[in-house]
Amino acid sequence: MTLSRSTGRAVGAIVTRAVAASALILGAVGFVSTPAQAAVTGFGGAVGVPQTVTVTDVTFNAVGQSTCTVTPTINGVAQVSAIGTVQGSTLTFQWTAANVGAATFSMGDCTTTSTIPAATITQVATTTVINTPNTAPLNQAVRVNVTVQSASPSTYTPSGQVVVRNANGAVLQTLGLTPGPGAGQSFAYYWWNPTTAGTFFFIATYNGDSNATTSVSPQDSVIATPSGANISITAPATMTQGVPVQLTATVFPSGTQGSASFTVNNQPISGSNPLNAQGQASFTWTPTMLGQISLGANYMTTTGGSGSTSETVTVVAGAAAKDTITLIAPGLGTWNPGGVYTASNGTTFTFKASTQSGAAVTLSDTGPCNVSGLSLTVDVGTGQCNLVASSPGGPGYAANQQSYTVLAVPGNQMLTFQPQASGRVNRGRTIRLEANGGSDTSAGQAINWRAINSRGVCRVTLPSNGSVMVRMTGSGACQIRGIAQAVPGQWNSMVVNFTYRVR
Repeated sequence: MTLSRSTGRAVGAIVTRAVAASALILGAVGFVSTPAQAAVTGFGGAVGVPQTVTVTDVTFNAVGQSTCTVTPTINGVAQVSAIGTVQGSTLTFQWTAANVGAATFSMGDCTTTSTIPAATITQVATTTVINTPNTAPLNQAVRVNVTVQSASPSTYTPSGQVVVRNANGAVLQTLGLTPGPGAGQSFAYYWWNPTTAGTFFFIATYNGDSNATTSVSPQDSVIATPSGANISITAPATMTQGVPVQLTATVFPSGTQGSASFTVNNQPISGSNPLNAQGQASFTWTPTMLGQISLGANYMTTTGGSGSTSETVTVVAGAAAKDTITLIAPGLGTWNPGGVYTASNGTTFTFKASTQSGAAVTLSDTGPCNVSGLSLTVDVGTGQCNLVASSPGGPGYAANQQSYTVLAVPGNQMLTFQPQASGRVNRGRTIRLEANGGSDTSAGQAINWRAINSRGVCRVTLPSNGSVMVRMTGSGACQIRGIAQAVPGQWNSMVVNFTYRVR
């Protein structure tokens, strides 16, 4: 114990009492707490999203109440009222905004010290999806489906239109949305009919509405094939026993790498045949049985993909009729099989060819003429060209060849340089008849030029540069004649005349 020098009292006891008194005062102060601040939470958000709203510091307007009626408004328009429950002094109610705008609410049976806010109801985000079949058969309509979904947990049903485009952005279809089938969903569809084989792409764009945002679907694609599968067979529907036919398997999409093989009644008739750049493999097969058969094709890609298809064809007995070939020379008409035709040296025929089977025609020649594609060029003046048109045959038709005889005769020479045409010219004028050097005619023959009965009117000159000129020296008629000798058996002689009237 410490003693005070002036009083000698025990200081420790006094200090102890003072501390105890201070603690009592502080303790009393600690029991007084600041009231909790009133608040509203959970109010506002996107259209169609269920909201759970809490309001604190709520009191009832009448004794015995346990619920409060809450009326939300959007842009000043009252919405469907909600019934809120009160636990202690906290009110909880649920509502879902039906459209965008400025929202608030009022309470009919309760009051609160909380400030009721003005919240913003925003557009709900959407997702658009387009669904198509993986494959589709040609000339058979398939359904293209579009679904627009509000972002979860919104239950808003998007309205308006979706636009379907191809990969190039061209509009294929504009569709109106129908509500459903699920919550927050709308759908649309249309029937698409492929008429050509290939891969087709589809993209759907939802244009949005006042309460939902626009959205664009991922791209989807359809492979259109003759069979509706990833592989198709091209073969005659009717075949003839003992007559070879070409079978072609086409794998889609075009350019697929791999191989294909063929079967008859599920039994192999070929080994694997590599696919070409267009995704096709061909095989020539000779039917041996009669009646209906199942013709099949299988493929395997370099990446391990595979598939198959089959179709029923009929094999009939008897020799097939030979294919009929039609050969037309434009301007001259149809050439008859076995016919004899005359053509001069330098003539080219470009034929139009067709067959009853639809097969392509090929031309060949065993004589001195030249063939390129469907063109025959006669580049000799004597001899016999033996033209042959061939068809491999097709559905119901056997292969065939038709022959034609072309007799070559000498052709007519042409000027390699064209002098000025006959007509009036002025005295003193010089006209060029031949260019400097080179061949005078298309056959390489020289031309002998001379003035006929034109003395004193004009004269032919031969400058040192190799050209041939005629100079008008007087008035009257200047008659010029050029003669090129024939090339025996190849080209006829050539005579050309020009008359210039000099003034």
